[in-house]
Amino acid sequence: MAFVVINTVRASATDLPNILAEVLGLGLDILGAQSGFKSARLIASEDKTEAALIIEWDSRDHFVAYRQSATGRTLVERAAELHPHIAFYEVIQAIEPTS
Repeated sequence: MAFVVINTVRASATDLPNILAEVLGLGLDILGAQSGFKSARLIASEDKTEAALIIEWDSRDHFVAYRQSATGRTLVERAAELHPHIAFYEVIQAIEPTS
């Protein structure tokens, strides 16, 4: 099953736009070229006090290989400067839309 990495940051509604701009400036589009990458979403809470970056991989092994690559190390180091809370999840069930 898929493997999901979720980075979350809490901030004031005044500070969150700057944090979102920093995350957008990380160059996350490079993820699209990584083996095993499935999707990434940057989301913000309605009250604009929390943001989450949700990245889905085909497997934990794909994530680890990316994380150990030069690209992965650089991106993670830059993201760590925002001091996110990071959590790792294995997908147990996925429900896709029906045609």
